[in-house]
Amino acid sequence: MKLSAKTRYAARILFCMAKRKNDMPVSSSWLSTQTGISAQFIEQILRQLRAAGITASVRGARGGHILVQRPHEVTLGKILNAMEGGMELAVCLDCPESCDRCCVCAMREVWEELQENLNVALDSISLEDVLRKACPNTGC
Repeated sequence: MKLSAKTRYAARILFCMAKRKNDMPVSSSWLSTQTGISAQFIEQILRQLRAAGITASVRGARGGHILVQRPHEVTLGKILNAMEGGMELAVCLDCPESCDRCCVCAMREVWEELQENLNVALDSISLEDVLRKACPNTGC
């Protein structure tokens, strides 16, 4: 179980945007310089983040990308859902009929509990929390 590069990069991009503490749009090239991610890949990621309602695009000479949601509203769980549609620890949690032992499997309950704990943990960490940890004295 690993997060995809796209999800990790989405978190990095959103952190970079949240760190600015203003509502001015930022360009993909600026984000690329700040994050070390190619502008082309950033555009792919931002498309998914826009579709999820986390970011938006602003047209024009001073256009670019903005956070639509505030840093305290954007959780790691929300980012993961936007980029990967969530994360399932075991296929039987998402599709019980995929396993003929589903009804008698003692481990399924363990996987369900672990999945719930993971979801709660991911939903409890926001970009604001990450900002506080990364920039305790300076506020970045």
